Amino acid sequence: MILTLPELITPEELTLVKQLVAGVGFTEGKSTAGELLHKAKNNQQIPWDHPVMKKIAGLVMQALGRNDAFMGAAQPRRLAAMLVSRYQPGMAYGLHVDAPIMAEPNHVRSDVSFTLFLNEPDTYEGGELAFESGSGETAFKLPARSAICYSTGQLHRVRPVESGERLAVVGWVQSLVREPAVREILYDLSEAREQLVGKEGCERALELINKSYFNLLRRHAEP
Repeated sequence: MILTLPELITPEELTLVKQLVAGVGFTEGKSTAGELLHKAKNNQQIPWDHPVMKKIAGLVMQALGRNDAFMGAAQPRRLAAMLVSRYQPGMAYGLHVDAPIMAEPNHVRSDVSFTLFLNEPDTYEGGELAFESGSGETAFKLPARSAICYSTGQLHRVRPVESGERLAVVGWVQSLVREPAVREILYDLSEAREQLVGKEGCERALELINKSYFNLLRRHAEP
């Protein structure tokens, strides 16, 4: 499941994140890419262990925590890693799957990935986040302050930036629910429940949806 999160952070939070980023030097993105991805990854980043990332991660995780759609889709348990990525003209990240284990030496499993866009889409050409599917690619280039989350096992790439600068916060969380298909069913049940709340004659349906939701979560959750 690919889920967009419009206006995840406030304008004030965006200003703060960009101020924090402006005072930090970037490193080569290849430094956190495995050997197989060295040729595919061409960008710059502020790595997850840089001191400024503690402030940025706290702000972003707070925003995610108040977003019902993300909480329902991701069922987050804990943050695996977070960084800020920058793409300038000629930079791209080829087709890949994000690492399954992160945050060495703690070894946190990554289940759900997210990208929070920091620049408006009309300030740079290219740089779409594109997902591979059986019928081709689906690409996203969201407004600043908006985010997209998806299963970490999804093949994806960042298309080449032709002009301007693409700036984003990228993160990964470990979910309480390991299986993407189960997370999607839980999300659908939650959405169906919301559609029925307050509607006359739907009390029994709500009881059964709640029963199914909680028992499915009980069966698959890994606290």
